Amino acid sequence: MKNISEIELIPIRAINGLTFFANFVIDHDFYVGNVAVFTKRDGTGFRCVYPTKRLKNGSEVPIFYPINYEVGQQIEEAITQKAYELLMPEEGELM
Repeated sequence: MKNISEIELIPIRAINGLTFFANFVIDHDFYVGNVAVFTKRDGTGFRCVYPTKRLKNGSEVPIFYPINYEVGQQIEEAITQKAYELLMPEEGELM
């Protein structure tokens, strides 16, 4: 299990489900920044979209992303928990 820490969520004006940009640290060794955080369509949390680089020919190349499902899930769960703490700070009360 990876240690996902120092989660910073930057709220933005919601656009097509995009609600935050996230920065975080994995295992106290690797800083990850500029991850787009979207609400899931079923309303059960959030999903992460990792940054890409658009090339001159129009194709996109991923900059970084989790290479296995379990780590991706751990990141999404940590971000979802942090988002709920920000949005509902006192036992479910929406700000």
